Amino acid sequence: MVVSAGITQFDQPKRVNAELVAGVKTVMLLSGRLRIRIGDGGEREICGPAVLMIRSCGGGQRDQVFAADVPVRYVIVQLDEKLLGTEIAAAFDRSPLRATCRGAAGAVLLSSSAGNELQALATQIMNCPIRGVERELYIGGKAMQLVALALSSCISEADDGDGHQFSSKDVDRIRQARDLLVASMRNPPSLELLAQKTGLNVRKLNLGFRRMYRATAYGFLQEYRLEQAYKLISSGEMSVSQAAYHVGYGAAHFATVFRKRFGVSPSRLR
Repeated sequence: MVVSAGITQFDQPKRVNAELVAGVKTVMLLSGRLRIRIGDGGEREICGPAVLMIRSCGGGQRDQVFAADVPVRYVIVQLDEKLLGTEIAAAFDRSPLRATCRGAAGAVLLSSSAGNELQALATQIMNCPIRGVERELYIGGKAMQLVALALSSCISEADDGDGHQFSSKDVDRIRQARDLLVASMRNPPSLELLAQKTGLNVRKLNLGFRRMYRATAYGFLQEYRLEQAYKLISSGEMSVSQAAYHVGYGAAHFATVFRKRFGVSPSRLR
């Protein structure tokens, strides 16, 4: 098992192509945004906080694109297929993460939004308080918990989406809803009004955002707001209070939400 964690940021969109390693890769995205494609599958956009899992027999390709000027806070747990053991491998094979082991076709990708419990586990791994030989035991235990909860979350979201098909017109409407939220981020419409403006019902709107952006409509908006604020503050273009107002937050609440998402106070970026 390999566990890694950190924060990364690129000053322009960054594309990363890599060969898939046989095993199960769990990526907890505490904050940030990326687009990912596995093999010849469709592209997904992931907005943190979210989790994604890849089961591969090796040989396939992973293509990722990171957004520019958006800090990505992550925890990655890689479980080698040879080390899974018969029982754990069998458990994965009974889940949607079963792999067919036919080259790139053997790679499976699942993702879901991440609840408080998953976020807490990832934060505990990133901020491990233990030093010495006990540290590996602590991180290893938390990492296995993270994988188990991530799988449960991904399965639940996959089950919720069963039977719901989106036409090309639906996809265009969901993108229109995203554009409307971004354009009115300081004073966004209610979910009901947003659905009405785009010709969707509320349930289909939120399900579409989960399918396309791995977040609810307002989960996506919150992440977008915070990303914009981070850019404005870190570049020195605006003060903390100005950036908070610009993206639609009150100053006091903004500091709390910003620190939770990026792990640093906004005033520290100045």
